[in-house]
Amino acid sequence: MSDPRPLPPAGPKAARSAPRAEIKLVVFDMEGTLTANPTLWEIMHLKVGTWDSHGRPYWEAFKAGELDYDRFAQMDVAAWKGADAALFDRAVSEVPLMPGCEELLGHLHARGIRTAIVSNGLERLGLRLARRFSIWRVLANREVIERGHLTGELDIRVPFARKAEAMLEAAHDLGIGPENVAAVGDGRADVAMFRRAGKSIAFLPESSGVASEADHVVREADLRRLLEIL
Repeated sequence: MSDPRPLPPAGPKAARSAPRAEIKLVVFDMEGTLTANPTLWEIMHLKVGTWDSHGRPYWEAFKAGELDYDRFAQMDVAAWKGADAALFDRAVSEVPLMPGCEELLGHLHARGIRTAIVSNGLERLGLRLARRFSIWRVLANREVIERGHLTGELDIRVPFARKAEAMLEAAHDLGIGPENVAAVGDGRADVAMFRRAGKSIAFLPESSGVASEADHVVREADLRRLLEIL
């Protein structure tokens, strides 16, 4: 999901002028990158019956700049308080994959390249992808579930402005530097990752500003296009 505020000033990216290092880890944004529309947020609101009363108004307020992303996400999950966790899992299972997702991840793993998800979205969706595609790590926001029901609370583990830190943490745990990381994303929150990663790819970028921050831009909704780059 996008943030309507302008991008911060760009800093120098030394990797753009230095020789390319070997890519050993590819870090993906999740929504709009590995998954397509409708989003988990919309699907769950429709199942609970809160899309018109909560989901749509919150989304419009966020787009208008009246809510920051983290608060917007917390309000969305709060609307699902008391919902059965099994219903949430069904919503997770219905989120469509981006075309080419399976082929791209399979190719990367066959080459011995690790993959990770760093997302401001919901962890349960990331874990579904990790189980299916052997993704090494998922860093996302955790919905709180107790006694089989959502409590309406959201543990913000990846704040909107802190995706680069999460990416660098993953690289550190693998014993590699940021020059060995490729970052793939579509939105304003991904720009910080673009600026620190050795290689950056704006996939279906939400704006020209986001596209301008990446080393490569893919405007076709097919993740197999990344094979040419990675």
